[in-house]
Amino acid sequence: MSFMNKTILAISLILMLVSCRSSDVTELAYTKAPKASVLISAVESAHFDFQTLSAKVSGNFESADQNLSFKGNIRIKKDSIIWLSVSPGLGIELGRFLFERDSVHFINRVNKTYVKTSYSALSEQIQSPLSFETVQNLLVGNSLDPYKDKKHFSSFSDQQYALSSINPRLIKKWQRTGKGELGVHYMTSVNPSNSKILRQEYRDYELEQSLLVSYDQFESFGEKSLGKTIVLDVLAEKKLSLDLSYSKIKINKPLKTPFKVPNSYEITD
Repeated sequence: MSFMNKTILAISLILMLVSCRSSDVTELAYTKAPKASVLISAVESAHFDFQTLSAKVSGNFESADQNLSFKGNIRIKKDSIIWLSVSPGLGIELGRFLFERDSVHFINRVNKTYVKTSYSALSEQIQSPLSFETVQNLLVGNSLDPYKDKKHFSSFSDQQYALSSINPRLIKKWQRTGKGELGVHYMTSVNPSNSKILRQEYRDYELEQSLLVSYDQFESFGEKSLGKTIVLDVLAEKKLSLDLSYSKIKINKPLKTPFKVPNSYEITD
């Protein structure tokens, strides 16, 4: 065998070995979901844990009669306060929100008004369940629903794990035949590699309403990661969508959450 042929053979063998190793590395490692209890523990362990969070935020809100792009700042004191300042542009503040555990406050700089409302009233307006915990978990990508309140089922599809509060077989049967009563369904899509939540969905089959939240562009902070983009869609009589993007995120730094209503502002319901 000539030197050239030996060289070609050697290169060919190397390429074969490299390609075999590459296929071993990229071969799909996940073929089925673990038991629901095991997956729930993994998801809860991967929850984003923090004491304080602050970030620049940009986004777009859209409804049937409104389309608003905005920028602003968000500050969260875990289990206590969510503070949000939004501006449509030019650095002029449009409004300021303060979410407390039992109430929601809003200062409208344009109309010079102040509103205080409850989570139950907001839930009725958007036709989806809201609480302080729900809003906080939505913003940091943690579970919106406590898994311990109801039995859950695990499954595997499209290279993602899923947790469902209704047996997936019953859902498929309902989709195929329209028979059965499913009630309210909570579903979580999970990244198999790190147990982070990629998508959450509430669906009321009887009322034909749903709340969908998805997360992307994760950034690591120590052993935990946070989705920097959030897309929320409410599908009901009123269709709403909200896109959020975080930047310049700071974790566990001292925060100020100023919220003072000028005396000249009108108080409305």
